[in-house]
Amino acid sequence: MQEQQQDNQIIDRLLGEQQPSKSTKIDALAEDNQVLITTSRVVSIRYRIYFIVLLLVLIIFGNNIILPAWDSFQTTQTQVGDINLQISSFQTKKLQSEADQKLIQKIETQQNDIISCLNNRTNCAAIDPALRTNFSFARSYIQLNNLTDPKMFINEKILLANIDEYLLRDPVTQTKNGLINKISIGDPKSFFWNLSYVPLQLNITFDNKDALLSFIDNVEKRVLPDPNYRVLYKIDTVNYDIANYATQQKVDISLNAYYYTD
Repeated sequence: MQEQQQDNQIIDRLLGEQQPSKSTKIDALAEDNQVLITTSRVVSIRYRIYFIVLLLVLIIFGNNIILPAWDSFQTTQTQVGDINLQISSFQTKKLQSEADQKLIQKIETQQNDIISCLNNRTNCAAIDPALRTNFSFARSYIQLNNLTDPKMFINEKILLANIDEYLLRDPVTQTKNGLINKISIGDPKSFFWNLSYVPLQLNITFDNKDALLSFIDNVEKRVLPDPNYRVLYKIDTVNYDIANYATQQKVDISLNAYYYTD
């Protein structure tokens, strides 16, 4: 009997050693929690690394591919806009050129009537209505001449003959309306395409304002009948004392002579 009790005690002791204590369970649970926290931290750090790597990839991709592609797209759009604008401008210029050519043909056909209307106020009704509203253009076209000279930049003989024999003569009486004191011809300058101009400085003595006005009318309103000596002028300045309009004066006149080159 005593031996059986001893055997039971031994068995109970062995079973007690095999069962974990309460403190051992707590320690195991704490260790498991620590493993979970560590794992969570590792996963969190890993995702952060993935995010940073992805962000760097997006930045590199954007700088090397997206931004250049966008710049190229913007450049293409600008070029397309410029081309469309040029096409539209070309169409406008083409229509304007065609209209100018038709107008020039009318001017050449009715040149005599235009000159008669400008100089003598006759045959004006015979002029095409389209030209009546473009008299300034028609007169400029008729007056424009080729003043180039193979031996010099400008044919000064034509200029001097035009001034002395046309601008300084009364269109009705053909008497001199002024006396040249000085003429200064500057260097030719390019104006547009094959058009050029040369500046002139004149000092002319006029007996009164009527003589000066006759000179100005010849410059701005009339057309020289002889086509070989026609010159298109534009007056820039006239230095005249209007208070002494009835007395003789020396007048400084600045003007440009326009011409075309072949």
